[in-house]
Amino acid sequence: MALMQAMDPITKWTPKQVVDWMKGLDDSLQQYVPNFEREKISGEQLLKISHQDLEELGVARIGHQELVLESVDLLCALNYGVETDNLKDLVVRMRAATNGLHMSTSDHRKSPTYDGSTSRKPPNNFLTSVVELIGAAKSLLAWLDSTPLTGISDFTTTKNKIIQLCLDLTTTVQQDCTVYEMEEKILDVSKVLNSICDQTMRTTSDPLMSQSACLDEVQLNNIKPGEGLGMYIKSTYDGLHVITGTTEHSPADMTRKIHGGDEVIQVNQQTVVSARHLFSLKPVTEKGSSSWNVLLAVDLTTV
Repeated sequence: MALMQAMDPITKWTPKQVVDWMKGLDDSLQQYVPNFEREKISGEQLLKISHQDLEELGVARIGHQELVLESVDLLCALNYGVETDNLKDLVVRMRAATNGLHMSTSDHRKSPTYDGSTSRKPPNNFLTSVVELIGAAKSLLAWLDSTPLTGISDFTTTKNKIIQLCLDLTTTVQQDCTVYEMEEKILDVSKVLNSICDQTMRTTSDPLMSQSACLDEVQLNNIKPGEGLGMYIKSTYDGLHVITGTTEHSPADMTRKIHGGDEVIQVNQQTVVSARHLFSLKPVTEKGSSSWNVLLAVDLTTV
């Protein structure tokens, strides 16, 4: 099933839909919801949002910018097609972000006004490159989290390394040190990320690495009060919700459509990608029983 046949394109989202989506994000971002609402940010604007745009919307903290941009990153992947989102694409993108940071630093140092001995906030284009690198790294993490990589033993270590390196990047740009010291630390981290990219790329010959996904809509009807749906869900750090299994004879199990490795995309027409509280959404209730409409990104290795 093609992505846009299963749900409205995010580029067509109204400002209200953008606000509804933002209300599901991390608690630390809720203070910015009124700003997005006031500026009437549409879905198309959301997908193109930049570091500078977030500054103008009052999102000044780099950590909060990262949270917004990584969440938008997931929406972009969703909007432009789950079918094309594979590990090789993400590794290439992460490597490009790393190289972009090196070029930004090199250009900065060639400037006649450059003074690496000062202790001040780095220029915006440098910060933008750092945010893009972190966003690319976290997109790679999201893919690794949502894809079953059976038989590959070293990816847990890889994910832990990427998480630590992202934390190092965030910490470094906030430290009180000279511009030169900050740049050197950032470049060292980016070199390690690049080597991780190369190592990851060498393991992508397995057909599973380029495996695509499709979307499927599942209706869970006549759920009695107090009855669970029967889905075991692992939520990742950035708000992906991956099904790890179902309870036997539960409503989810009886559909025969829900499997471990599937990712929850929407619940009752509400996009939950990046949402922190998946089932705080209310079911559709009629005559004492509830209905849940769940849109899944189906892991094709299970069908």
